Amino acid sequence: MNRPVAVQPTTPTLFARRIAAGVRAGKLFAPGDRLLVALSGGPDSVALLSLLVELAPSWDLRLAALHVNYGLRGEESDEDARFAAALCDRFSVPFQCERVSLAREGAQGRQRSSLQEIAREARYEVLVRAGRKLGVDKIALGHQADDQAETLLMWMLRGAGTAGLAGIPPIRESFFIRPLLQVSRSEILDYLKERRVSFRSDSSNDKPLYLRNRVRHELLPMLKRYNPAIVATLLRQADILREDDLCLEQWGREQTARVACRERDGVVVDRAGLLALPVALQRRVIRSVLRQLNGNENGPTFGAVATILDRLIQSRSGSVVTVEGVRVERTYARLRFQSVGQSDPSPRTKARAQAASKGLVLAVPSVLRWPLTGQSLRAGLATSSTGSVASAPTPSRRVAVFDADRVTGALVVRSWKPGDRFSPSGMQGRTKKLQDYFADIKLPRLDRAKVPLLATPEGILWVCGYRADHRFLATSRTTRTLTVELLDEASEGGAG
Repeated sequence: MNRPVAVQPTTPTLFARRIAAGVRAGKLFAPGDRLLVALSGGPDSVALLSLLVELAPSWDLRLAALHVNYGLRGEESDEDARFAAALCDRFSVPFQCERVSLAREGAQGRQRSSLQEIAREARYEVLVRAGRKLGVDKIALGHQADDQAETLLMWMLRGAGTAGLAGIPPIRESFFIRPLLQVSRSEILDYLKERRVSFRSDSSNDKPLYLRNRVRHELLPMLKRYNPAIVATLLRQADILREDDLCLEQWGREQTARVACRERDGVVVDRAGLLALPVALQRRVIRSVLRQLNGNENGPTFGAVATILDRLIQSRSGSVVTVEGVRVERTYARLRFQSVGQSDPSPRTKARAQAASKGLVLAVPSVLRWPLTGQSLRAGLATSSTGSVASAPTPSRRVAVFDADRVTGALVVRSWKPGDRFSPSGMQGRTKKLQDYFADIKLPRLDRAKVPLLATPEGILWVCGYRADHRFLATSRTTRTLTVELLDEASEGGAG
């Protein structure tokens, strides 16, 4: 296709000036823009091209047109392509025709979509590719007011929320524009008749096979008997709901940032913070997190969100559900979201987990990297001739100081095993199952196996980062101390 070219001056009709006013109000395009027109050959796209040709001289527009031939109607489809080419030749607008095989498109994993949906996706892909190649500013589509009304009715029949009932947006992704969205099909036909511009009729638009056609030929005419201005009414409703949806979407993003936290292996949502929100915002937060993890900008479905809210929010800790490729688990006060690919360990991750379960020897002095979290443990010995441990680092969740003479065997760092017990400091010598300790501190099940345990043949010295065993801790009578520090991945290099 040649680059978009300017069109010779003409005097815009009253209808064209009305379209221009709508373009200015909606900021759909600007003077000097390069536009690619999606030209099917039907009345809407033909009227769009004709109107833009009228406006081109005064707006300094550079126009080009593209026709997509799916070949679904045989010779009729080919005739549509020839008509579009002749029309562009009449208007002196550069033209390109792209043939797309929907059978091939469907074979690439989209057989579940309707034929119309597959065609729509293919058309947008071709338009985007051509638009970028030509370097256009916008791609103009011919959707008009009746299309908007039909779309809203279809979404109503399906039970949509504000996003669906907001209908077709005038601007999509700042690239696709719909200048005719505020004018009716009858006005477009009157314009074409006045301008003596012919168009093609798609015979498939009359078949009751598709829901849109039944809405167009049966439902909408019936509603007009109750409200002759039903199209204008539905347009106004779409405008109202679009603004409401934008507002809710902004609030949803703000609340998602407040109650959700991205972690290495997924997203964690604070349950109490989520429940404090109105249900409408709860749904927005859940949708936002699911989209982050599965990459589906068109989803998730209402049912998927409802499943998470109904089955997890009020259920007990440990409850799990998988929806749309995302595994969601309630872990005490949090909801943990992981994509199925992330929650299914890779061979490398499995190998690391197996090595960690067997145990890694921690020499003294040395630094050992714990593969399940990326943290490191640094161990060192110190001797005091005065019988004091005052020179040792202050014990904390990150530092444990032991009496080295009470540790006779090799130090091993391993992960938790069923049946593990230890004597947590502060419990007056009582022992506790590690499983029960994890439950008491509300540590999520998925995180328990990742916690490094410092152990010797005598037992578990330290649940690293949490609690040490009081039997091995240094006292005022300790002369040789074993100090072990838990280092985050970022701080390991500075540990010396």
